Amino acid sequence: MVTCRCKSAESMISSVIRFQVAGIKNNRFTFPFVVLTSLVVLYAGYRHDTLKQAGVYLLVMWLCTFFIDFYAIKKPAKNDFIVKNPKRETLYFLFCLAGGLLFFYFRSSGFFDWEHASKAQRLAIAPLLIFVFPIALAAIMLMLKYKPRDLGLRLQGLVLIIPIVAVCAIANRLVAPQSLTWNAVLAEEGSVAATLLTGIITAGLCEEFFRTIGQTRLGALLRNNGMGWYIATVIWALFHVPKWYSETHHVAGPLLSAIRIIPIGLMWGYTTHRTKSFLPATFVHGLNFWGLQNF
Repeated sequence: MVTCRCKSAESMISSVIRFQVAGIKNNRFTFPFVVLTSLVVLYAGYRHDTLKQAGVYLLVMWLCTFFIDFYAIKKPAKNDFIVKNPKRETLYFLFCLAGGLLFFYFRSSGFFDWEHASKAQRLAIAPLLIFVFPIALAAIMLMLKYKPRDLGLRLQGLVLIIPIVAVCAIANRLVAPQSLTWNAVLAEEGSVAATLLTGIITAGLCEEFFRTIGQTRLGALLRNNGMGWYIATVIWALFHVPKWYSETHHVAGPLLSAIRIIPIGLMWGYTTHRTKSFLPATFVHGLNFWGLQNF
């Protein structure tokens, strides 16, 4: 009985590895960018004397993809994302992206004194928030006659939340307990409920919906889901740069920090790609209080 179980486990592991190798072969143009990103992340770890944490971070991200692919093999999604007009919808996505960046320009660049701005000035800029939070993007997709489920609002793959959050939290606790962010976020929000709501809705839902639209439209436009996945994640990572720049007023540090979070973004995007739903990634992202990527 034990022997049979061991063989079954070995067979499943081999199946997942073969599945991943086939994925790499089918994405020979994307894979080098992923490798290059990983090398830069290791360099960031070396630069900050946290090379061990950087290495574990990348290893954990791969382990998460192992869980994701295991699920995809055992329970392949029967539906896929619908993209009616890749070119037009990519333009809408980029337009909303530009609107969000314009808000951050006023809010964080230093060109506009946000802290001492009048109420009238702030109210004039406030409408751009519909681009920061993907309200405008969601409205556009609905006006194009998409149903919520067509955009990825599907109750599937939620079981992946447990192993992904568990392995990330345990690894963080063992390797870099000082980077755990739960206590800091809890102190800022004031309660567990507010902390979870902020994480899941403000960060998870908004960012994962934005990335889902981006990676599916770019993937369809380029006829390469791998490049759509990678480019959308890089865009998401760079979206953080204005805020970090406002804190330091140096470009190199924020750019390196953006590259540092690309692997975790790729893992979230990969979860969406394999499950054909942005809900698992939304919850995993929203529960990202481990901070393993922070070094």
